[in-house]
Amino acid sequence: MTEMAWHIFIPDSLLEETSDPKIKTYKVGQIGRAAAIFGVEHIWIYKAGGREGKFIKLVLEYMETPQYLRKTLIPLTKELKYAGILPPLRTPHHKLKREPKVGEIREGVIIKKGKRLYADIGLDELALVEGSGEGRMTFEIISVIPLKVAPTKPREYWGYRVHLTRMSLAKTLKKAKLNLAIATSRMGEDVRKVNLPPLEGEVGFVFGSPRKGIMEILRDFNEDYPFDLILNTIPNQKTKTVRTEEAVLVTLAIFNVIRRD
Repeated sequence: MTEMAWHIFIPDSLLEETSDPKIKTYKVGQIGRAAAIFGVEHIWIYKAGGREGKFIKLVLEYMETPQYLRKTLIPLTKELKYAGILPPLRTPHHKLKREPKVGEIREGVIIKKGKRLYADIGLDELALVEGSGEGRMTFEIISVIPLKVAPTKPREYWGYRVHLTRMSLAKTLKKAKLNLAIATSRMGEDVRKVNLPPLEGEVGFVFGSPRKGIMEILRDFNEDYPFDLILNTIPNQKTKTVRTEEAVLVTLAIFNVIRRD
């Protein structure tokens, strides 16, 4: 089976219906939490007339960064005033502090001391790095006494990457190079009545804003895009509107049932 990666596309106008910074932080937190639950690997923030793309990206990246690296990589700013209300992701790369074990994979950040490289991997002591690199990296513990690590690649779900494109939706979708692009819309086909194609390769789920659907956003930029599917993933909804963060959770839950990777 072809390896698969999930992408979600959210507008920079996600937060246009509220001016409360605490609620804004909470709404973005719901997106990050849903992405982590269902193993989304890429979150794309596309241009839709909003002004808070940078804030959305900051909060999502703060959530995705292991707690022990946040102080180094993402210093607290006024934008993160309400970061304490964000739900923890508890994904495999958010490790707790414990006795190190050979073979364990942990996220870390490179620290240079003279000509030697060390890594902060969230333990009581820094680990000597065998190899090269800089910034945030993924490491495998190769020795406990002394504590040594080597750069490696994750072997399980390891969080998501956030892309703030500052480009329109159609251009952002083209940049993502998807194998399957699925738009969500109240006007779309009932997801229960559609013969869904195999979920393989790079699969993207696209969401509109609180005030505008995907097609309206495309029209605002005089664009079109050849979606593979336009689906109503909440048929018979009983509320007048469905919030973007709710649509993300529902849509990913539906497709999680049929994924086979």
